[in-house]
Amino acid sequence: MLERLNKRGIISEYLPWLLIAVAVLVILLIAIFVLKGKGFSLVDQIKNLFGS
Repeated sequence: MLERLNKRGIISEYLPWLLIAVAVLVILLIAIFVLKGKGFSLVDQIKNLFGS
């Protein structure tokens, strides 16, 4: 029974990070589709971001 409680604790520690990672992934995917629709290349946008 103690092992079960420890596993729930581990899940509750990683759950916020997992949700943040999924949210960032969704935002990136939406950004890629929006940029594709406007005709911008994602690679060019990243290059412009870093100033090269």
